[in-house]
Amino acid sequence: MGVHAGCLDTYNYISQWVAPDFFFSKKDVWHRMGFLGVFGDYVLSCTEGDIMEIGAGESTVYLSALSRKFNRKIYYCDCGGGKLSNPLTVKGYLNEENSEICIETSDKMFATRKITPLALSFIDGDHTYEQAKKDFFNILPLTVDNGYIILHDTYPEVESDVDENRCGWVYKLRQELEKDDRFDTLTLVKGCAMGLGFTIVRKKPENRPYYNE
Repeated sequence: MGVHAGCLDTYNYISQWVAPDFFFSKKDVWHRMGFLGVFGDYVLSCTEGDIMEIGAGESTVYLSALSRKFNRKIYYCDCGGGKLSNPLTVKGYLNEENSEICIETSDKMFATRKITPLALSFIDGDHTYEQAKKDFFNILPLTVDNGYIILHDTYPEVESDVDENRCGWVYKLRQELEKDDRFDTLTLVKGCAMGLGFTIVRKKPENRPYYNE
């Protein structure tokens, strides 16, 4: 049987693979915050809006790189001054050209700053249930339809993880959101986020037929 010309054309067109420019740590790969870079790349490739991070750390490196790649403004928020001032000494850690650096509580940030619509937000600040919930519902009205809010520390593995220096009580918010019809949720429990759980929350569009929900 000869080569089918149409299939050959299709194959040659599609199969010119490129290495995706994913922000995916060669050392940590899926572990720790690796998933945040890959998933954030997906979200920003198809969703308009900016980026917010509450609680600076390793996640800041990934989110900064994504904000530069997609030319999105990023809001960094942490009330521990060194968590943001120290990274300023390292070139590339923060996106200094297109950001607001908020060395203050998230409550103060929301009360005093004008925040642009958000496509991707990451909550990893105070690990109390009350503050995590407050942060989530402050971000929610700023989030575009089909935008994503990611919560860290939502799946403690053992009782000792339920401590403010580990997961705290953020898992209670995850349990509530899983029962809330306004959102789609997915919790990743192994292999990423230091083994303490990522919960991905999609904000459903408000004016779509039921079959798209």
